[in-house]
Amino acid sequence: MREYRADSARAGLESLARAGLVLDEYMDEALTLVRRAVPADAVCIATVDPGSVTLNVSHRHDLENSGGSDFFFYEYATGEDYGLFADLARRPFGVAILGEETDGDVRKSDRFRNVVQPLLGMQHELRGVARRQGVTWGAFALYRGADSPEFNAAEAEFVHLLEGTLADGLRAGLATATAELARADRGPAILVFDASGKLQYATDAARQRVLGFDGDLGSNLTTPVAAVLSQLLRGVEHVPRLRAQHRDGTWYVFQAARFRDGDGTVAQYAVTIEEATAPEIVPLLMSAYGLTLRETHIVRALMRGSSTQAIAQSLHLSPYTVQDHFKSIFLKLGVSSRREIGAKLFHTLYDDVTH
Repeated sequence: MREYRADSARAGLESLARAGLVLDEYMDEALTLVRRAVPADAVCIATVDPGSVTLNVSHRHDLENSGGSDFFFYEYATGEDYGLFADLARRPFGVAILGEETDGDVRKSDRFRNVVQPLLGMQHELRGVARRQGVTWGAFALYRGADSPEFNAAEAEFVHLLEGTLADGLRAGLATATAELARADRGPAILVFDASGKLQYATDAARQRVLGFDGDLGSNLTTPVAAVLSQLLRGVEHVPRLRAQHRDGTWYVFQAARFRDGDGTVAQYAVTIEEATAPEIVPLLMSAYGLTLRETHIVRALMRGSSTQAIAQSLHLSPYTVQDHFKSIFLKLGVSSRREIGAKLFHTLYDDVTH
């Protein structure tokens, strides 16, 4: 019976990845299918910014408390905990059972002691990444309570086999932008937090924009906001930054920065939410559509106005080879001519470029 459920779930996920669902719908259905093969008391899945493997948009089943900023603090704080998503993205086998990672002593994990058990109310954790051709598109976690059995190696192996399928579904969801929610620009979108990470002020635009992401501005802080803020709270010197897609299909860039007083002491933190520009998102979308590195170079050259001959010369290819690449690009983007390529990418990025 278990083998049947696993085969059914795998087939369902493969079909789901081709169904053309928007991201939130895909994640909801995917979690249901995963639990069909690997029973869990709670599950979650999230997209990540492929450049930093930082979580940005998540979806949860039976997990009322996501851990909020505490989750991000222990996920990214020291880089020394067990089975961190960034570490799994570098492993050949991108799935980990916390009990095995800790040699049976899960309390060795800071994440377990401070998030999984006290905040999520769970005892067992299996987590992994969703990736295709070396690019990580998402991360997921399955949890069981103290009265449920530990996850086993066969379940981890099954989920590992789904890495590519889940990645296909997530990147397809990212590429299927819609306009289900009305955009409302109300000036700068800025959130201000005190030195402990508690929200102090929020502009109207910021409150409007976070509505399209999971979580809120209270204890269950919206995922991309928590992701960049937690990095400052742990003391990173760079400016934390990630890209995330709103439920209406619009892409935003989240950035966090410090406010210092006259003595140089950190007094507050700011998180800004700005609509992403095309140069920031189009390369990500090309990857989401499955374009190879060579095909991406060709599309970029085309969008700069280069001819087939010029593209061939710059890439040291024959014009015939470039034409073959264009045939593959047309198929992946679902277009039939070169002039449709730019329109396709920009339509995906903005439902209405004149808003």
